[in-house]
Amino acid sequence: MPTGVAVVCDTDDCLAVYLAVKTGDTDDERSAGEVSEMARKAAEGDGWVVGFGIGQAVMTCPGCADGRGPVLDRGVCRRCMGRVDSGSRCVYCLHQAEPAEAGEG
Repeated sequence: MPTGVAVVCDTDDCLAVYLAVKTGDTDDERSAGEVSEMARKAAEGDGWVVGFGIGQAVMTCPGCADGRGPVLDRGVCRRCMGRVDSGSRCVYCLHQAEPAEAGEG
């Protein structure tokens, strides 16, 4: 069964989620540390900002990092799961969604 890893924003009251890593089938064994590192790198590559909390890395979504967050409305944005406007752009992270992502077509 395929599994995955999500990254969540560390900002208070932010609902941003990034579905970072699909780890594959159960035959694809990886350590928790390897999967966490893959998720962090994937999120960073898509605009999430890594910081350091008490004893571990924390992630901030692109919207909160740029002052447009926290994400308060869930939607279809691939980058933060925020709401997408009529122009297919996320109102929080400004990611331009493909028409299929935005529910069109």
